[in-house]
Amino acid sequence: MTDDQFWTAIETVRASAGSDTEARVDALGKHLSELTLEEIQDFQRKYDQMIHVANRWDLWGAAYLMNGGCSDDGFRYFCHWLISEGRERFESALADPDSLAEVPQQDYFELESFAYEALKAYESKGGGELERDFTIELAPPVGEEWSEDDLPERFPRLAEKYEV
Repeated sequence: MTDDQFWTAIETVRASAGSDTEARVDALGKHLSELTLEEIQDFQRKYDQMIHVANRWDLWGAAYLMNGGCSDDGFRYFCHWLISEGRERFESALADPDSLAEVPQQDYFELESFAYEALKAYESKGGGELERDFTIELAPPVGEEWSEDDLPERFPRLAEKYEV
């Protein structure tokens, strides 16, 4: 699966879910259920790759501000939400995490269950266990580590929006 194919799938899911972030989970499951086992596996490989790309200290800092704190698990759930936002938002956040200040406020910016839909679709089609890349569980974020006191200076728009 190419990057373009992956992001087209995500955009299809977003369009189907409308403005309801939680509805993206079911929309992704429905979309994946229409794919072959090989295509679902390819989707998962690309998904895992995008999680690795997002495993950065600066994005964790943005997640920390947006969610009023952020554990390591919370950061992974934030990355799932960020992928569900689509290519444009994902790439903008990679280029400038402070650009996430443009996202309308909500209670939290996490979407853990989005990450499990390929697994469920694969199993429901009789594929057994989906191959996944679990190295992200141990991989430290890349980039410059921060302290909480650094965040308002590093991300002024997010700090202002979330009144840090």
